[in-house]
Amino acid sequence: MSNSTTEVPDDQLTPRDVIIKVIEIKDALLKNWKILVLFTLIGAAVGYVLDIVLRTAQEYEATMVFNLGGSAGGSGGMGDLAGLVGLGSAPDANIFTGENFFYFVTSRPVIERTLMKDVDINGKKYLLANIFVDSSGVKEKEWKGREDLTNFHFKKMDSIKFDMTQRRLLNIIVEKAQGATGIKELNSKSSFITLSATTENANLSIMWLNNLLETVEEVYTENQTRKTRKTLKLLEKRADSLAAILSNTETKLARQLYNNTQIIVPEAKIPANRLERSTAFIQSLYTEAVASAERMRVSLVREAPLFTVIEDVKLPLDAKSDDQKRLKIGILSGFLLALVFVYFKSVFNSISQSKE
Repeated sequence: MSNSTTEVPDDQLTPRDVIIKVIEIKDALLKNWKILVLFTLIGAAVGYVLDIVLRTAQEYEATMVFNLGGSAGGSGGMGDLAGLVGLGSAPDANIFTGENFFYFVTSRPVIERTLMKDVDINGKKYLLANIFVDSSGVKEKEWKGREDLTNFHFKKMDSIKFDMTQRRLLNIIVEKAQGATGIKELNSKSSFITLSATTENANLSIMWLNNLLETVEEVYTENQTRKTRKTLKLLEKRADSLAAILSNTETKLARQLYNNTQIIVPEAKIPANRLERSTAFIQSLYTEAVASAERMRVSLVREAPLFTVIEDVKLPLDAKSDDQKRLKIGILSGFLLALVFVYFKSVFNSISQSKE
């Protein structure tokens, strides 16, 4: 029986080769430990300096958890009433579902409407956009170097009346507010929504979050009940018209009945009988119109969605910190550069030795 040996191909490593390589790497690192320490310290120093030079102001995050409840929709007589004027029986809520709702909260119309609101601070009214200008850091960052904007404040409540300069400045504030606002699902197992605001001023974060949610509820309700409100206006206008007609008819009937007291011929009383029938018919139409309008008002209340705050803003707010990120990145980068340097140094030494 002959003995045979299995040769390992040149492109494969044996366990012995792997162990030898590990030992070589360990020896190279121990031999060049000073280089590793030096590069790591240099990286740490660079990161530390960058942390100091590029230090940003502390930011405060306000967070609120809420739930968007459904509305009653077109229950009861709502469908019939809306059908009288050619409208649908229930408002379309599809544009406010899922990711669409998240976009809606941070959309320009909602953000701008919130900025144009008055807020009460110690009994005085202030425009929220001006508070954002003074407390969000926009003057130090976005408007840096603009001495003409040092004491700038918006004067008018209606943004439509702004000139082009005010419009551009408002656009900057809107973008700043959008960047400071965050919205997401609390988790995949619930329908709760987390709304957050992060600014350089704790009071501004709380103020912005509360007013934004209030505006979202207002705009959302206006859109959800738009069809019902249109129907209600038509019914109210119809009731007013019938009231005017009924008043005119009752006046004519009273005059005719007074004249009939002096008439003996029966045929002369025919116009009065006709007016009585007309008055009774118009009276029934008016009563039904008033009742329909009242039912529509009830439907309007029932259709309004319910925003329920599950978790209000926690006080005091915690300051967000970057935890010396540049220092950590500098340490890691220095260590990696040291490994690369040691590797190329070892390769260069092995090539030099092979030539000798």
